[in-house]
Amino acid sequence: MPSGTPINRTWVLVMRDGSVMIDWGGGRFLDINSGDLRACSEREISHHIQDAELDHLKSTGQVSSYNGHTVYFSGLPERPLRTIE
Repeated sequence: MPSGTPINRTWVLVMRDGSVMIDWGGGRFLDINSGDLRACSEREISHHIQDAELDHLKSTGQVSSYNGHTVYFSGLPERPLRTIE
C-alpha cells in the first residue's frame, strides 16, 4: 500500500510558471514546494500534471507513488479548515 497523503490526480495542476499546485477548492491552491495557500485564476493554470512531471517529483521525494487516479504526496501540510466556535 502506498504511503503519503492521497490526492485525486485531477486536483494536481501545473501552473504557467511551472509550479505544482493542489486545488484545495474555493479558489485556493496549495503550492507543494512552499506549502503556501494562494488564490489563483483559471488563466494561471497550464495543465493537469503529467507522468513525466510526477516521475520528477517522485525522484525528489515529494511524491511517494502515483497511478492513473491518485497521487501520494509526502509531507503535505494539513488543509486549513474553519473551526466551529
